[in-house]
Amino acid sequence: ANKIYIFEKSKSNVEKIKRLKLPGIIVKKLEDGVKKSDLIILCTPMNEYKNLILKMNKFLSTKTIITDVGSSKLESSKVIKKFLRKDVSWVQSHPIAGSEVSGPEHGKHDIFEKKWCVLIKEKNTKKKCLQILNNFWKNIGSKVAVMTPEKHDKIFSITSHLPHLIAYNLVKSAQDFE
Repeated sequence: ANKIYIFEKSKSNVEKIKRLKLPGIIVKKLEDGVKKSDLIILCTPMNEYKNLILKMNKFLSTKTIITDVGSSKLESSKVIKKFLRKDVSWVQSHPIAGSEVSGPEHGKHDIFEKKWCVLIKEKNTKKKCLQILNNFWKNIGSKVAVMTPEKHDKIFSITSHLPHLIAYNLVKSAQDFE
């Protein structure tokens, strides 16, 4: 990227970003970053999507691509379809990277290297936008898979419960063994 704009509401996180000298220009107003961006990545709880989309709509260019890093796609897709301007492109992303800790101090420069990123293709997804995001994620080291929101949510709902299933079966096996 030539420039990275960061819109962060948390004063504590802004201070951490400055202290860590992370790359990017911190903007105080959302529209200052939106107006200048070719690609916008939402890294926020999904319950904030509607609010952010409604604020961004009047400043977005038809050339801008928006993506996110959320883990649930069917519900967020409904919000996007209902509130995002129809002339703006959105292709959802789900990078499978990171850890249980969050915040600027826990970021790693190689966080996406050799990790999967799932791109969501819907009926109205523009092929060119999907390719741009595919290239973006690959350029920062990710392996990319493309799937529908239905397939994504089904797969990840199963895998998110896997640790509980394994733990349950271990306890059950231990009890049976006694």
